[in-house]
Amino acid sequence: MRLPVCFVKLTTWLVACALSLAGLFCYAGTAPRPPQIAAPSLAGVTINLQIEKTKSGLPEGFATQGAVARTYATNGQWTEVGAGGPDHLPASGSYTYQPTGPDTAEERSVNPTFAGVASTTRFHFETPQQGSWEMDWNQQQIVFSGRFSLVNTAAAQELAPKTIAGNHVALIIEQAISTKFPPGSYPQRGLVLQTYNKSGGVLLKGFGPGTVDSTGTYTYKKLSANTAVEEVAQVSQHFSYPYTMVYTFLTPTSGTWFQNFGNGLILFSGTFNLFPQ
Repeated sequence: MRLPVCFVKLTTWLVACALSLAGLFCYAGTAPRPPQIAAPSLAGVTINLQIEKTKSGLPEGFATQGAVARTYATNGQWTEVGAGGPDHLPASGSYTYQPTGPDTAEERSVNPTFAGVASTTRFHFETPQQGSWEMDWNQQQIVFSGRFSLVNTAAAQELAPKTIAGNHVALIIEQAISTKFPPGSYPQRGLVLQTYNKSGGVLLKGFGPGTVDSTGTYTYKKLSANTAVEEVAQVSQHFSYPYTMVYTFLTPTSGTWFQNFGNGLILFSGTFNLFPQ
């Protein structure tokens, strides 16, 4: 029996629609997953933790500014050095680590330096090498947070110089935050050119609204292949305050910086360029 032509065309159209819908649902069910950028392991890695905020009062011995470089071994152990303020102590301990998502991970540590107190650090990776972190100690009684950078301990290029003496550093201010001073009473955009001599002195010249010229004395410590910490006692005709600054080198002559001015009075950040005198 021959089917009517219109019926054959209708049947063909329905089959085509069914196949198209099946393909659509199949495609939707296999949508590409977000890329895995969180580090699969910390073994052989150094993570530089830039300390920006604390969420509780800290007992003596807990650093509130500067940075630490924590190096992870393949045997489940870590060691740590830090700089910026008086409370950084060399430390070591054991750890476990696991990614918790495409761009997140969690590290749990035990630190014998502080009587075996446990800590948990949560990483949010923005790239495979950088992101933000938050660490809580003793079940969130003490909380730190900031930004981090990650390098291969053995193979990383040595970007941070061993000394900053004999150099100019041009600091571009991109952000400034203060809970102590009203907006407009401190520089929020501008440039500061800092010149370092070999005897421990630094000359600071400001360009832009609210910036001032000043002098000071400095110390500089390289923590890892790409991170260094500078401490300055800064003096101008308007103030005399210390600051701690963390440099993260992205090239041998440029990168990002974060400054804790006056023990938390103002938090500055931006980019920098380094060049010889």
